[in-house]
Amino acid sequence: MMTASRFHAEVEALQLSLPPNMFKFCDMDTDLPYLKMVAITNSKNMYTLRVDLDQFPESIPKVFVTKMLKSKFGNDLDSPSHEMHTLGSEHGYTRICHYGNTSWKPDVALNKVYLKCRVWLEAYEAHLQTGDDICDYLGTQD
Repeated sequence: MMTASRFHAEVEALQLSLPPNMFKFCDMDTDLPYLKMVAITNSKNMYTLRVDLDQFPESIPKVFVTKMLKSKFGNDLDSPSHEMHTLGSEHGYTRICHYGNTSWKPDVALNKVYLKCRVWLEAYEAHLQTGDDICDYLGTQD
């Protein structure tokens, strides 16, 4: 669980990266806190990300695009896939891979998670154009 001082540090770091209307901490006084962030890709498409914070910062937070994404070929991205850098789905949303187990440290800030997710979204949009797997753009996460 996040301490009050860590929460304030995360808010300050996010304010340096995003306008205040593009992120919101939700249900912070419950067992299932989360962060909603808006990501706009280079092609101007808008996605909403949900970052589950119940185990943050000790564990890698689960990140979801708040809709079920589809591949270029029309398949739901709802299963774990190395090729597509997905980790299944929950809440009807696609869960994306943003940090590998060996690269996660509790001092990683949420603005870095956001940046990794933005890169994932750019790779996803490239996949929609080319049909190439997301791992062709991102490589392997440790």
